[in-house]
Amino acid sequence: MLRNHPPKELLSNLNSNLESPEIIWNSSTRGELLKFVDQQRASQGPDGSYDLTESQSFTYEALSKELIVGNVYLRVYNNQPDFEISDQEEFCIALLKFIAELVQQWNSVNLEETIHQHGSVIEASISENDQVSDSTIEGKMDNSSGKQSTDGDSEVIINLQCGLTSLQNLLTSNPGLAAVFATKERLVPLFECLALHVSPESSIPQICLSILSLLTKHAPCLEAMVAERMSLILLFQILHCNPPCRDGALAVLYSLASTPELAWAAAKHGGVVYILELMLPLQEEISMQQRAAAASLLGKLVGQPMHGPRVAITLARFLPDGLVSAIKDGPGEAVVSSLEQTTETPELVWTPAMAASLSAQLATMASDLYQEQMKGRVVDWDVPEQASGQHVMKDEPQVGGIYVRLFLKDPKFPLRNPKRFLEGLLDQYVSSVAATHYEAIATDPELPLLLSAALVSLLRVHPALADHVGYLGYVPKLVAAMAYEGRRETMASGQATSASKAEPSEHDNSAHSEATVQTPQERVRLSCLRVLHQLASSTTCAEAMAATSAGTPQVVPLLMKAIGWQGGSILALETLKRVVGAGNRARDALVAQGLKVGLVEVLLGILDWRVGGRQGLCNQMKWNESEASIGRVLAVEDSYLQVKGLF
Repeated sequence: MLRNHPPKELLSNLNSNLESPEIIWNSSTRGELLKFVDQQRASQGPDGSYDLTESQSFTYEALSKELIVGNVYLRVYNNQPDFEISDQEEFCIALLKFIAELVQQWNSVNLEETIHQHGSVIEASISENDQVSDSTIEGKMDNSSGKQSTDGDSEVIINLQCGLTSLQNLLTSNPGLAAVFATKERLVPLFECLALHVSPESSIPQICLSILSLLTKHAPCLEAMVAERMSLILLFQILHCNPPCRDGALAVLYSLASTPELAWAAAKHGGVVYILELMLPLQEEISMQQRAAAASLLGKLVGQPMHGPRVAITLARFLPDGLVSAIKDGPGEAVVSSLEQTTETPELVWTPAMAASLSAQLATMASDLYQEQMKGRVVDWDVPEQASGQHVMKDEPQVGGIYVRLFLKDPKFPLRNPKRFLEGLLDQYVSSVAATHYEAIATDPELPLLLSAALVSLLRVHPALADHVGYLGYVPKLVAAMAYEGRRETMASGQATSASKAEPSEHDNSAHSEATVQTPQERVRLSCLRVLHQLASSTTCAEAMAATSAGTPQVVPLLMKAIGWQGGSILALETLKRVVGAGNRARDALVAQGLKVGLVEVLLGILDWRVGGRQGLCNQMKWNESEASIGRVLAVEDSYLQVKGLF
């Protein structure tokens, strides 16, 4: 004040009362100073000089209870947080040092108490046979010393809370000071405050989390936070063990969720369990806001480019794919709403019983994990196999996160990722068809039929996906599977079929004979035909069907043979019409295949409906009137396309 203010203003202030974070001047301090000056004047030396030694130790008794850090009165500053400190950076560093000293003091006191309690237990076990009166006196002494220690601890806690509040106010009014905490060492005292065992009434952890939240807005501070793995684990643990601090911990974690370090800690060190426990509480009442914040945090972790997929894989061990997708898409409120509803869609089957069962598992896992981590070691965590929260419906195949039977009930359901479902169906369909070739492998004979029905329904609702099938290279595999099943049926029936003549046998023509029951091979090959029939509408797939290599079956002879299959005649004729369409650049190759095996003769035979005619295939197939009409129309169109392809 002497340096920065004119003397007149100084004299005015000396005769008034001031209270700011840097100056406290009132009648009490003024009286103490005048009294001290009078005492010094009374002790004048013989030579007229004064001994100023006592002035070096002079303090104001009126300010003895004030907490001063960096020449700032913390009580006043916390009441006037907008006051501009003259040297803000120096004050910030002084506060950080003050907090670190208090934390160290607290830890030292608690360590001594732990050792003392341990020694008391040993002493009590040795003096087991002492008199009751002696034990009572000793107990009173222990209680007395404990009370004194508690009083000392209370002062440390009060000062620590005051210092943290000042730091919070300073960073709020001066965000640029976050640069002071840009190193891992400067952040250590703050994370140590989070780990202190203080009474629930203390707001130290909440203030500390608020400070960390302010620091996350500064990129170097954020990098320094995630550099220490134990600090990240501590933030996750707060979600489990400290309910009053959950909001603050969620805010800090959300700010850090874009970093690969936090995503790794969530997946590798159990953070996912603590977050899920918050989303699906077992008994504790947790607010909708906190549950939604937890869901949003998970969504951001799943979206982290480097380790987000690992988090998603961990989540999929607990939740159905539909809920994992909902978490990724957000918002958190919608996820919580889904968790509380009974849902049965192709993408999600979820019931209150499933939620309750998973909540119980999560509570147990979180408790066990927390106990292990409290032993002071980093736990590489993984989901126990028996603890998986997935509730797969019995006898309900699931492909690409979609329940197949539920999809068949509602094929127009808006899927999140129909392309993924298509790829999964194709892969499992080809695998399931191949599995039926081996008797040693226990397979479900209905599975290929179910998957093919889903494929056809999906391609009908999303016709553009058919081109994707052609690009993936599945068309030759489907043609080969259909040809193989046809050969198996021929061998099983003991009837030789001539591929060159390609005239359907009497057995194959009994499509509507009630006495005939389709064999498993017949049903599988018809399922292949249905899929190819749907794919033939795509020019890309039609061209892929025309592409052949040595040793692979040709599609036209195969379809011509399928004209005589039970229940496959109309499908085969329409598939022929589609693959030889005008848009197919490989039509010439398909027409050549037809000429080579005598397709035109077979088509003309279908048109010869005379009883006893040489090629009265229409009668041999035992079509009803409607089917016969459709078959003749298709035969005419196929014949026209064959002839047109020659010119």
